[in-house]
Amino acid sequence: MIRLQVHYKTEFGQALYVSGKSKYMGQWNPEQAIRMTWTQNDIWTVEVAYHMMEYKYFISQYDKVQKIQWESGPNRVTNKNSNDVWNHRKICFQCVNPQNFDIYISGSSISMGQFQRRVRMKNKDGISQSKFLTNINDSQIQYQYHIITKSEFSSPVYKADLNCQCKQQQYLILVQYHKDALLIFSDGLAKLKQMVFQLNKNICYGYVPLELEDYQALKKANLKTIIEFCNMREQSLLEQQTKYEDIVHLVVNLYHFKQENFTKRLLQLIQVLIQKYQLLYICNNSLTHLRKYLSAYEKLSFSPQK
Repeated sequence: MIRLQVHYKTEFGQALYVSGKSKYMGQWNPEQAIRMTWTQNDIWTVEVAYHMMEYKYFISQYDKVQKIQWESGPNRVTNKNSNDVWNHRKICFQCVNPQNFDIYISGSSISMGQFQRRVRMKNKDGISQSKFLTNINDSQIQYQYHIITKSEFSSPVYKADLNCQCKQQQYLILVQYHKDALLIFSDGLAKLKQMVFQLNKNICYGYVPLELEDYQALKKANLKTIIEFCNMREQSLLEQQTKYEDIVHLVVNLYHFKQENFTKRLLQLIQVLIQKYQLLYICNNSLTHLRKYLSAYEKLSFSPQK
């Protein structure tokens, strides 16, 4: 058996049908098409005997096949698992990867896992690539790269306008038509020490900025409050530095945090800083340690308060 499923929100009284070039699918006769079953989140599903075939979806009335609206695009061809997109188009994501890192991608569309799963990209000639089917009516798509080295890093969540060319901060996001697919090309992903990673809507993180260009790049990304973690006996708990125009650079010395209350005090401090500055760029020269601090913060933030 093969399970076909497609995401589509119908009008009241409508249903999704599947028809195709086989006796199981009614030989393209809408009257003999298979009515699909609605499930949660407007996912329509059906199971049929597995065989190679061409097929397409159409919308009609639930009780009677009339006023038919076929999906656009070419005929579909079965494979062992079909997670389809109504009125689909193919989008190809590419990013520069000269060091052949293991790079994964996740995104907002159904086929990209809605940020709930990651898809490993294929590496060839210093370029990582993945192709997905998305809704042809989607004018914008969100996506994120995940780079696996000795540690794990995630890029910011990018937004790509599918109807134009655009640039995002210092990272080039080029959207153009390429062969039979829409191509989204990203540059700059191989430079991990220059990347800004996103934890949630209030916190971005990365390495400590050192040069003027680093501060300029952070300011372009609207990151004007820098929180630097250190662990030094001779330094005070909190020091404020202004390194570039109106950017606030705070150095927080974790040495003064009592170990038995470490995560609780860290949570309280970050919450106070978020209330004051809304958006933080938290940095440390060791991203491994920094991710441990922020993981503790995330865990405490979402745990039930007693």
